[in-house]
Amino acid sequence: DKVIIGVAYDCMEKMVYWTDISGPSISRASLHGGEPMTIIRTDLGSPEGIALDHLGRNIFWTDSQLDRIEVARLDGRQRRILFDTGLVNPRAIVVDPVRGEAPKIETSYMDGTNRRILVKDDLGLPNGLTFDPYSSMLCWVDAGTKRLECMNPNQLGRRKIVEGIQYPFGVTSYGKNLYYTDWRRDAVVAVDRMISVENDNFQPHKRSRLYGITTAFAQCPGGHNYCTVNNGGCTHLCLATPEGRSCRCPDNTVGVDCIERN
Repeated sequence: DKVIIGVAYDCMEKMVYWTDISGPSISRASLHGGEPMTIIRTDLGSPEGIALDHLGRNIFWTDSQLDRIEVARLDGRQRRILFDTGLVNPRAIVVDPVRGEAPKIETSYMDGTNRRILVKDDLGLPNGLTFDPYSSMLCWVDAGTKRLECMNPNQLGRRKIVEGIQYPFGVTSYGKNLYYTDWRRDAVVAVDRMISVENDNFQPHKRSRLYGITTAFAQCPGGHNYCTVNNGGCTHLCLATPEGRSCRCPDNTVGVDCIERN
C-alpha cells in the first residue's frame, strides 16, 4: 500500500510530483491523467516534503530518515545532496523560485548557501509550510502549538492566523485562503487569512489520514530567475540565488565538466 506524504505541482508542464514512504520513491504524473512514472527509487529512507522550482526545473525534497535535503532535475537525474548536517527529521520544504530561497524553520539559497534559521521560538511541531508567491508570505501549521502562522521572510514579526486547531499536517495557499489537512478531523480546512476565520471544510467520502496538499495554479506566477533561460548556461544543475546562480555537479561526478565517477 502506498503512503503518499508530500505533493508538488509543476505549473508549466501540468505535472504532479509526490513522495511515497512505503516504496520509498518519488513519482510524477500528468494532472490530466496518465500513467504515473517513478523518477527516484534508490538511496531513499523516508522522503516526505517535496518542492519544485518551475523556473529552474528542479525538485527539492527532505528525507526524515536519512536527515538530509536533496535536489535533482525534474526527471530524477543529476541528484545532489544540499544538506546532511544539523537536521533532525526534516519534513516540510517550499521554494521561492523568483528570489531563489528554499524556506526551528530554516531558509537558504537554492544552491545550499546562506543557510540560516528563520523561526526558532515558540514552535512545537511545525508540520507544513507554504509560500504564497503573490503576497510573499510564508505560512506554517504547527501540531504542537496548534496554530497557523504567517510571516514575510524578509521582515521581522509573525502573525497568528488561527489558534486552537487540532492536528494540522499539510498546508497550501490560494487567493486569500489557506487550506490545511487535519488528522483529527480527517478534513481539509479552509481559513480566510485576512480575517483569521475558518470558512469551509471538506471531508473525503473515504475517511483516512490526509497528508500533503498543494495548489495547482492555472497559470504560473510571474517572474524569472537566473536558471530560466538555457539552464543558466550550466551543463548540469542550475541552482538559482537572489543575485545569480550556481552551476553544480551531481553527487556521482567530478571536475568542471561533471564527469561520472567509474
